[in-house]
Amino acid sequence: MARKQRKQRKQKKNVYREKPAQENPQFQDTFKINQALKTGDYQLLRDIGRETGFSSDAIRRRVWPYLLHCTDPEIQNTMEGSPDVPHKDESQVKLDVVRSFNSYPKNVGPEDKAKLEGQLDRVITHVLRAYPSLHYYQGFHDICSVFILLFGEKYACKLMEPVALFYKRYPFFFFISSAANKSSIMEPILKQLTILDTLIRLEDVDLYDFITEAGVLPYYCLSWVITWCSHDLDDLEKITRLFDLFLCSNPFMSIYFAAAVVLSRRDQVLALECEISTLHSFLTKLPKDLDIQWLCQKACELEKKHPVFDIQCESTIALDELSTVNRFEKDWVSIQTQEELDTTLQDSIIPLLKDKEERKPIKLLSKLPQPSSNSILQKLRQLDRKDMALYTLVTIGAGVGLLAMFMSNADLVR
Repeated sequence: MARKQRKQRKQKKNVYREKPAQENPQFQDTFKINQALKTGDYQLLRDIGRETGFSSDAIRRRVWPYLLHCTDPEIQNTMEGSPDVPHKDESQVKLDVVRSFNSYPKNVGPEDKAKLEGQLDRVITHVLRAYPSLHYYQGFHDICSVFILLFGEKYACKLMEPVALFYKRYPFFFFISSAANKSSIMEPILKQLTILDTLIRLEDVDLYDFITEAGVLPYYCLSWVITWCSHDLDDLEKITRLFDLFLCSNPFMSIYFAAAVVLSRRDQVLALECEISTLHSFLTKLPKDLDIQWLCQKACELEKKHPVFDIQCESTIALDELSTVNRFEKDWVSIQTQEELDTTLQDSIIPLLKDKEERKPIKLLSKLPQPSSNSILQKLRQLDRKDMALYTLVTIGAGVGLLAMFMSNADLVR
């Protein structure tokens, strides 16, 4: 019997080999990827990354650098600062580094873990010193960890520069204009979380009403958004599939993905007690058995149904006009060459980092303000002001119970 099965498998492999790659389902995506890399078809690569993802780490090692315009790690991008000048946030980086590489890779020994931690510290420090106007945020180390595991330290240093500047600049950099306007560094992310709430309302009003009645604010998915779920999942294969999606999409895709996760769990949510700590605790935890492929497709459907600008109008919550979300097409998607990347860095991104003017929200199409959206945003601001280190404690640190304790305060319940 075993001999017969081996013969059948061998025959099946031979059938695959007899077909040209473009006709063989097993090799179709690889064929398309090779063609896209050969012809410089960025849009095709992004379509594949969104629809099916890149099927292996070997392919990712070819495609991600291409998408990030960093196929040669020896090429030096235009920098704002100097690698020899320390960044003010380096002490915080060291605190986060020692908390890294605990979930993946599996079965890593103390010596190898210490080596990875050293690499992580140097990668983050490289990015911060290259662009000193960036403010380190806790959670960036999780994203860097994934790149180190796939590419090693030297290549990760280069790849994380465009990730920080064109995808994660929003949480990295927020200018506080004056002492009178003590806006939190989390303000841009709080706005995105508020828009997430609008997405859920538009897609499933019963689920939205249940979450609202319980008084749960959308802080539960903060770590998903700022770490691309790399803090919350321990399956590197699922994480890299998500990175395929996020690297091939507008930075707002993490919000669409968060909405897809919540919507997919509606039956489980509605079966819970309508109570803040119970519901928040449930929503915070990403289940291990997530169907990542289905959720990626659902997130893309939500983006198509509620485009980035339209959903800002619908919620009446305007993100900054110079944010990564609203500038993504112009600043990033339009780039085709290393020379164009350098020009964009020199003419647009670095001046933006140095600009001390207060950020202005994008102008939305006229709509009546949404009382619910503005109320949620105000509650998130109150919660953030209550403890400026809160998001560290509850998303990157210990704390579902801690956040529930803060949120149980009547003033902070929605």
